Amino acid sequence: MFGYVSADIKGLSKEERALYKSHYCGLCHVLKERYGSIGTSSLSYDMVFLEMLLSDLNDRKETEGSERCAVHPLKEHRYVITDSTCYAADMQMLLGYYSLLDNIHDEGKGEREEEKYRAIITELSQKYPRQSDALKSNLKKISAMEEEDKRQPEELALLTGAFLGEIFVDDENSFFRDDLRTLGCGLGRFVYLLDSWCDRKKDKKKGRFNPLPDDMAKASMKDMLIDAAATASSAFERLPLDQHVSIMRNILYSGIWIRFEVTDKND
Repeated sequence: MFGYVSADIKGLSKEERALYKSHYCGLCHVLKERYGSIGTSSLSYDMVFLEMLLSDLNDRKETEGSERCAVHPLKEHRYVITDSTCYAADMQMLLGYYSLLDNIHDEGKGEREEEKYRAIITELSQKYPRQSDALKSNLKKISAMEEEDKRQPEELALLTGAFLGEIFVDDENSFFRDDLRTLGCGLGRFVYLLDSWCDRKKDKKKGRFNPLPDDMAKASMKDMLIDAAATASSAFERLPLDQHVSIMRNILYSGIWIRFEVTDKND
């Protein structure tokens, strides 16, 4: 949703970079195949992490392919897809739609795109009622708090964590559903807080809501982020993963911190 759950590319080996890129291209391939250009425009690294996580956890069979695309027209590139890629693509569309609604509210732009989304979202909402209901209900609570100017970052972050936690659970009957939900919730809290931190100056300049106090100290912000990241990481380490673990650890222990570190240096 925010694009913060991505790898620290410098910390990956050449082979790991190629593998990570192949999963990214796989998600892009499925989004294009299922939803066309509106699908590929919603692509973010957040759901690449989810796809790799669920593919590993559920031992999904991988299908490889290669193709040229609009971004890389001259040379074929490898992509990898699994059943989990299809789920991640659907979740990307749900998240992309509600992110678009947020942009329309804040910037007044994107109404034409919203019209293209409607039929897709209706179908996905029927296919994934639990995930869709969690998104709608928690975003409604967030919106209400913003309208009332309730600057309670932890509470708002928990609402984001609540819907991302549901998205991380692809199967409610999974033995691992509790840890998946906790992992998603921790990451949801993290990205909400980090997004608020990164946007605080821009929001103030434009007179937009931001949950953080004006005098928020960097150290206090970091403590909140560490707590959210620790929740996610602890749940991740309890899962019986045996593929791509080093890439996912790179994301959780380094990649998600890059934007905070860059913003911290620029302040």
